[in-house]
Amino acid sequence: MTAPVAAVVALRDTLVREHAQAPGLFREIARMEELLADTYRDRVPYELLQNSDDAGSTSVVVEDLGEGRFRWSNDGRSLDAADVEALCRSANSTKSRGGDSIGYRGIGFKSLAAIASRIDVRSSGVRFAFDRSAAAALLGEPDENAVPLIRIPAEVHPDAPADGVAFTVTCRPDAAGARGAIDPLSALFLRNVTRIRIGTPTTASSSYTASSPSPSASASASASLPGMAPVTPSMSAHQDIRVERDASRVVLRLGADEAAFALLRHGSATVAVPLDARALAMTGVRGRLACFLPLQDEVGLPVVVSGDILTDPSRTHAVTADESTRRVLADAARAIAERLRSPGDPVSERLWQLALDGEDLRSVMVSATASAGKLLVTSLRDEMTGRRPTFAHSPLPLEPQDVAVIFPGGAPAALYEPRHQAAARALKAVLGLRSIDFGTALAEVDPAALSEALRSRLGAYFGELARTHGRKLTEAERRLVQEAAPPERTRAAPDPAGEIRMTKAAPRPDGSLASVLKRWRAAELAAKEYLNQLGWTLRDVSAQNVGYDLEGTDPRGKSVRIEVKKVDRPDARFAMTNNEMSLMLTEPGGYLLAIVVGDGRHARLMLLDPSRDDLPRERVCRRWDWEFTDWSRFAETVADG
Repeated sequence: MTAPVAAVVALRDTLVREHAQAPGLFREIARMEELLADTYRDRVPYELLQNSDDAGSTSVVVEDLGEGRFRWSNDGRSLDAADVEALCRSANSTKSRGGDSIGYRGIGFKSLAAIASRIDVRSSGVRFAFDRSAAAALLGEPDENAVPLIRIPAEVHPDAPADGVAFTVTCRPDAAGARGAIDPLSALFLRNVTRIRIGTPTTASSSYTASSPSPSASASASASLPGMAPVTPSMSAHQDIRVERDASRVVLRLGADEAAFALLRHGSATVAVPLDARALAMTGVRGRLACFLPLQDEVGLPVVVSGDILTDPSRTHAVTADESTRRVLADAARAIAERLRSPGDPVSERLWQLALDGEDLRSVMVSATASAGKLLVTSLRDEMTGRRPTFAHSPLPLEPQDVAVIFPGGAPAALYEPRHQAAARALKAVLGLRSIDFGTALAEVDPAALSEALRSRLGAYFGELARTHGRKLTEAERRLVQEAAPPERTRAAPDPAGEIRMTKAAPRPDGSLASVLKRWRAAELAAKEYLNQLGWTLRDVSAQNVGYDLEGTDPRGKSVRIEVKKVDRPDARFAMTNNEMSLMLTEPGGYLLAIVVGDGRHARLMLLDPSRDDLPRERVCRRWDWEFTDWSRFAETVADG
């Protein structure tokens, strides 16, 4: 008998003697497992992933074996005697909170009791099973329901030595589909795992028996475990997540797609900032809180905050009254504030853009409960008012050249874009930003260095102050007011026939999208004209308030309803009202979105079916709208320039 087998057999015999001394304890543990089933059913893959990462695994493979069975394997540290005992005893763990491990409660593996009727375990040259019927026979217990599933290691046998751990789970009839897919965000803060594959074996070599060990504990297509024949695992992957990480960045590769995050750290907190549309769609407009693995709490900002947070027993929500949770959120606010005060840094620019495009943080701050979002935003306000940035809020939009002139030390360009004016005012109130005194600013800069657009806005601004508030204008302000005054309009003289005489013929416009957009300021009319040029037959019904802008037929004669949206870039968000969403759901495929992206010769017109199940969208309660993120991957371009 090998040492690993002897250790498991000795543990089994000890547990059998304990049952003889206190059979009632085993019945209590069995009832606890049923309670665990209600609490942990949806958390099983995340608990197992956490255990795999804590064991130093670089790869995890989950194989759907059919008939309600799946196998989970990793290439991390093999189980030793202490690990096997921790599996068998309730709420027992070899890990401690706050160390190099994510978990510490000793519940991760035991969460399988929520879905399993049998678990076969292989590691360290030994294999054994957790099975109520087998355990009841060992204990002499006539009622197997009085025996906990994960307590007695039964059917202990020697096995081929192998690194890592593999266990095959036979699911209960009411939990056959409980394995499910894994939220890619769960890989964001892992320390060791770099690949997660979930799929179905396509060859017999990817399943194993006692005489034919499985090589699937490695994610490498050519790797095999020590002591096993070098058989190449073959699997049809339903989900393949690769993780590339360094100290400041994580990239999640999801098949052909990727999602990139910047990492900010301060004290006990790590903040993941989504850098692209795919990452933002995963994060959500209100962000996520994570205790290394994602929770169901939101943080108000579109970022993911992680740290050693105390969670409720279900591991789905943070305990916000706990000091550790508040410390993580305060440290996260410091990390975010430090970047917000550092203009010129790409991550700083991205954070400002996300904050301006996200939820109105005032609604988060006035929450009646001490939610994670309220704690984070309140701490962020304290940080920003405690040490204010060198730049300030502007009541007028600024062009990029104006930002450089007025704030030579740098400032986030997104804060001054025309489309962000309303959001910038809200952020000013939440973050306690100073406002520009344009009178003082004009005394410090050369007005000639400002853009023509800003000089015109300043002229109107100072003119309004003089008219409504009696402001006494300086010479520089007076010149700007005079420059902004509209020239006197001249009337064209009619000819003897009473018609306006044109001295120069207007050029005949071409049929390009840029030309159509130039003729029609309304995106609805521009989209209608351009699509009609392509063989559609559409009419404008936007004034009828029917929930869409255009109706008619496509080039094949199929009836369509089209809602037109205008955005600045393909990764910009746009919203649909409940009325528009209701119409879309009643006629999927017959309701389309025509999205005009940009202006001028670089403009594009894209068509999108908003009823697609795989299209990311998010309910925004502030306006009772639905916001669409990462939509451009699903849209078809019909005009480019």
